[in-house]
Amino acid sequence: MPDAPTTPVAPPLDREPCAARGSGDPPRAPRRVVVGLVFTELLIGFAFAMPLIASLGLKVNEIAPHDKESVLGVVTAVGAVASFVLNPVFGHLSDRTRGRFGKRRPWILGGLATGLPATVVMATADSVVQLMLGWVLAQAAYNAALAALAAVIADRVPAAQQATVSGLFGAAQFASVFPAFLLIGLIPNGTTALLVIPGVAGAAGAALSWILLRGEPRTPPTERGPVSLRSVLGSLVFDPRAAPAFTVVWMQRFLLQGANALIGTFGLYYLMSRLDMSTAEAAALLSTTGMLSVVGNVVAATVFGKLASRTGAYRAFVVTSGVLMATAMVIKMVSASVWPVYLATFVAAIGLGTFYAVDMALVLRVMPSSADSARWLGVFNIAKALPQSIAPAVAPLLLALGTDPIGSAADGENYFALYLGGALAALLAVALTPLIRHPRLVRD
Repeated sequence: MPDAPTTPVAPPLDREPCAARGSGDPPRAPRRVVVGLVFTELLIGFAFAMPLIASLGLKVNEIAPHDKESVLGVVTAVGAVASFVLNPVFGHLSDRTRGRFGKRRPWILGGLATGLPATVVMATADSVVQLMLGWVLAQAAYNAALAALAAVIADRVPAAQQATVSGLFGAAQFASVFPAFLLIGLIPNGTTALLVIPGVAGAAGAALSWILLRGEPRTPPTERGPVSLRSVLGSLVFDPRAAPAFTVVWMQRFLLQGANALIGTFGLYYLMSRLDMSTAEAAALLSTTGMLSVVGNVVAATVFGKLASRTGAYRAFVVTSGVLMATAMVIKMVSASVWPVYLATFVAAIGLGTFYAVDMALVLRVMPSSADSARWLGVFNIAKALPQSIAPAVAPLLLALGTDPIGSAADGENYFALYLGGALAALLAVALTPLIRHPRLVRD
């Protein structure tokens, strides 16, 4: 798909005008574009969520029942690495794609359509190698679609509306676990169906996005050279000195997502240790708090995204997010009963949802080049994916520090230290906020 134009490209004559509510109102993206962004993200999130929630684990249990824990860990780790490497690479390719259908829709369509055969590879796997290959192919497919989809916000949503759309985009991502949980409840033992149905949903998203995101403006000529191995590898890295504000926002996402992943990795064991619950009791409570968390995420991302668009005070919302997440971790750090767990879960959900309400709108303002928006958003996505690989390795080190002053000494796991680490990470993200300085940030 990507190529370098060798002949001049006609000026953009078919640029789709943004809708406006009145003569004095700022321009707005067409409603169908916003709907296309939200629902396509919902379907991509569903395709990503289902394997991680259940279907990969079920398939691994069929293939390697006696070594399922370590095999699942390897498969998911390889998939995570593929995710954060491929997202900026596909973003780079999307930025340099030229053609009559634009530079975003072909990658969204191609990625979502390729996801279906990838799920078939996983569903028919009779070996760990085949399952891993299928999961890596799925990661490649959906990251190609996601990298291009996120860049549509930069391309086609006016700056004054970006926080609102960013919030809706984040809410769709959080809400994507609902159909996954529903499907698991309906067919808990249908491993093949649980793998393939999300792929079918993704293929439906391909058709939906192709229709709703039509009217993409023609890409003007560029002086950039052709895609090469050097340019692809270069898309994975950046010089923090040349993009200081982007670097700070990247670090904030890394720290807040890392804090969330750090405490989430051993959530089940925390309930069993601190609250002295059986495995079944802890799993039931974890399921309930998980759904509560999703509700809080969706509500916060939607409401605060709209509020951020009105006020333009993006950095204030980042501070609010970090403080709420640190507060939630302190509550869990010093508690050993059920109701504080519910309270901490809800507070953390509002905090994380608040951050994802504004993080994309914020990074769109501070990234070095709007012409390479998909590539920069792909690099930004590494700050979300990387902590999910690092946290499972860091958590045991914190759990081994000393003795938990709140929990039972017999358990030997220091959840006080684990949650303290998460709280400090969240507060460090808050402390970095004054370093976000950019001419496009004028409200706070």
